Amino acid sequence: MKTKTQYFSLFFFFFFLFSNPNFAQKSRVLFDATRAEMAGNADWIVDADKWNLKSDNGKMVIANRGGEANPQRFPTPPSSGISSNTPETYWKGALSAWAVALVKQNCDVETLPFDGRITYGDKGNQQDLANYQMFVICEPNIKFTKSEKDALLKFVQNGGGLFLVGDHEKSDRNNDGCDSPCVLNDFFNTYSDPFGIVFENNSFSETSNNVKSDSKELINGKMGKVGSIKFSAGASLQINPSKNKSVKGAIFRKGSSVSNNSGVLCAYSQYGSGRVVVLGDSSPADDGTGDSQDKLYTGWEEQGGDHARLIINASLWLLKK
Repeated sequence: MKTKTQYFSLFFFFFFLFSNPNFAQKSRVLFDATRAEMAGNADWIVDADKWNLKSDNGKMVIANRGGEANPQRFPTPPSSGISSNTPETYWKGALSAWAVALVKQNCDVETLPFDGRITYGDKGNQQDLANYQMFVICEPNIKFTKSEKDALLKFVQNGGGLFLVGDHEKSDRNNDGCDSPCVLNDFFNTYSDPFGIVFENNSFSETSNNVKSDSKELINGKMGKVGSIKFSAGASLQINPSKNKSVKGAIFRKGSSVSNNSGVLCAYSQYGSGRVVVLGDSSPADDGTGDSQDKLYTGWEEQGGDHARLIINASLWLLKK
């Protein structure tokens, strides 16, 4: 029989184990690079060691004279070298700040390379979505196939977190006739808008402090309160509670009522056991570093850090942290 002292020792051991984030199980986050996110003047990736891709008939291919980033699965240097004061320049990509911030929140991050496969339940695919808790797709420029759409939907339905970032209309980076709002609406419309969120076909720039203050998930999350967002040529969203009762808007256009279903800048909902966040502009995620041949902007730290707080609050909500 254990003594009282032994019981107290066990109690404090387990209390330390589960209250210490360094001992908590890490969440796995996957950033997509299969939809030409590197085409044109864009670099929506975590990190790249090579710049040997080019856009050919809408697809990214390796070419001797290619100059677009070719992100590898694991960013380098390894994430084990990241500490609380590591700068986002530790990795080289326009989404490196996002990724470094996630590592600081006890996450492992990977990239699905340009020739990777989006699957769910395929044990032959090492990067099958079933192996991750969150999937980030920022400015996709290639439509998903039906099997890829099915995989995305099953991923969310079975508990995954899906973060989708679009951009303004006519932002077709790879010249295949379909920009990111087109790609994402094509995904949504295939299943009659399961998340209750679609893109409105527009383009505008504005700074809005029209936040829904009772949105504890995104606006008042772990990283702090979000007071504003700056769109630098983005598109608004429309939410449809009749399609998904859980859908909510977190930030709205200037002058719009927060009870409206249109003019939404950032929206979120639940589907099955999982969650979805949609942001109408990629600029807030841009950290200004990455492919030296692209003109990038420092959106991540704009608005006094509101962009970083919003995106990481949303990420932690998707990860159910």
